[in-house]
Amino acid sequence: MSRIGLATMVLPLVLMAFPVTAADAPPKDDSKKSSTTFEFNKKDPIYITADWMEVDQKKNSITYKGRVVAIQNDMTMRSETLTAYYDPEMKQMKQIVAEGKVNAVQGNRVATGDKAVFDDKAKTVTLTGSPVMRQGNSQVRGARIIYFIEQDKATAEGDGKARVEATVFPEELKGREKEDAKKE
Repeated sequence: MSRIGLATMVLPLVLMAFPVTAADAPPKDDSKKSSTTFEFNKKDPIYITADWMEVDQKKNSITYKGRVVAIQNDMTMRSETLTAYYDPEMKQMKQIVAEGKVNAVQGNRVATGDKAVFDDKAKTVTLTGSPVMRQGNSQVRGARIIYFIEQDKATAEGDGKARVEATVFPEELKGREKEDAKKE
């Protein structure tokens, strides 16, 4: 099969799994309810920009390099590289790995680190390399932070050298509880 034919078949897979910059994304529809967790969903399009892209059929991967920006719905993620591993039979993403100055923003949540791994099967996002997760003014840092998407919970781990550090603003938590009660 020609490279153009392969790219035509694989490009939709790429777009199913990743985001882009605000300048390249279509206007947001604010009437949609925003997602509450850091995740790439399977229904909204993902827009991606980068300096370079490679599709590797043998490794079932797509790699973006250079000022990568991925946007989906209300989440924007920036990194130096972004690699998506896909299942060719299922035609879906198995794992997305962002590396190098990773910064993911969704609403008032911000996650940063040197590496982020979005694992579709485990439904987790694992941050390493000086990871920090913030919500409003509250924040948690550790050697590794794992976010469990379906449970909407996170764990932070130390590594023996550095301990987990957290800063919590109770007044912000009260405000969040009130917002959550209004949604129900």
